[in-house]
Amino acid sequence: MTSTTTDFLASQRRELLARRESYLADVARSTATALELTEDGANQDMADEDGFGEGDTLNVERDRLLVVASEAKERVAEIDAALGRVEAGTYGRCEACGKPIPHARLEVVPEATLCVSCKTGASLRRK
Repeated sequence: MTSTTTDFLASQRRELLARRESYLADVARSTATALELTEDGANQDMADEDGFGEGDTLNVERDRLLVVASEAKERVAEIDAALGRVEAGTYGRCEACGKPIPHARLEVVPEATLCVSCKTGASLRRK
């Protein structure tokens, strides 16, 4: 392994770890706020005379926060898989075609598993 490759992998590993911490913070923050909204809604009768009111808004916001937390957990799982590939020596290889994923793509999406060609092809096949 060349020093350039070693330096790139070390840099990617640092970036992945930083993103992982950020997503974990998002999970904790979103989950805590959703729980607060649940408690607030349970402690107050916020319906107007028609039965609608602030409670409905709190439920929508709580659900949105839980979706944000769930998506952040998915990102953490993707990052954990990428860190596993770094350790296994397979990081930067396209899972579909086996060709190297360009460094420019990995710098933007360090958890990428597909090269641009395969990602584009996968997107087109789904439509």
